[in-house]
Amino acid sequence: MLFAGCRSSFFQGEPRLGKNTYSYIDESGSFNLIRESKLLDQKLVTRNQMLDKTGSRAKILEKSVMLSRVGSIQIKDSRLLTVRPEASEYTVWIEGKKYFSRMQINAARKSMTLTLDSPEPKWKGTSEIPFPSGKYFCFFNQIPECLYHNYLLSNSKNADGKKMDFFVVWDNYPYISDLLTAVGGKLFAPASVKFDGEINHLFRYIVEIENQVILYQFSRSFDLVKVAWISQGITIAPPGQEIAEDE
Repeated sequence: MLFAGCRSSFFQGEPRLGKNTYSYIDESGSFNLIRESKLLDQKLVTRNQMLDKTGSRAKILEKSVMLSRVGSIQIKDSRLLTVRPEASEYTVWIEGKKYFSRMQINAARKSMTLTLDSPEPKWKGTSEIPFPSGKYFCFFNQIPECLYHNYLLSNSKNADGKKMDFFVVWDNYPYISDLLTAVGGKLFAPASVKFDGEINHLFRYIVEIENQVILYQFSRSFDLVKVAWISQGITIAPPGQEIAEDE
């Protein structure tokens, strides 16, 4: 028996691939976030760019690219549809200095090889971090696409409020631990997703990571529309739109 089954008729269509621009707001200001997703030969590729909106020329503050393989794994006498994170590159500029990381899966050793290059000695060199035991893994900045292709969005809708567990792979590790509060201390973090109903004609999901809640809102066809990470003061929405308190 295949766990994923068929997607619910509650939803129509599937998310559109391509490039989308959002307004990203946090405690330091307002920025442009460009997200682009492609599915090529069963490889899910997502690119993110954070741009400074001030001045005459857009300045890249942060960028990342993540590659995951869409496929299946053997679980006892059945196969489970999964998205497996395979590689990522992340760059962020902090006070004008460049911080870089690269990840590459080592399937044979069931680990992720992490290479860091930064102005700080503690964030240099190469290390190997083993995967924890689990079925589903999603790069943090690829969560919307990863949850969709893992069937966790559709399955959680029919789960009567039950949480669906997965692991986040912080593609911005270890720098996220300095950029945000109380998250990203380890490469892998236990997480869950739960369907939270229809809010203003959008379908809301609660993603919980390291005891923090992130609200993701999707269209009926699973297009990402809005994100609210209240504890970090982060909101993501289409340009010119705001996230109301009741969302």
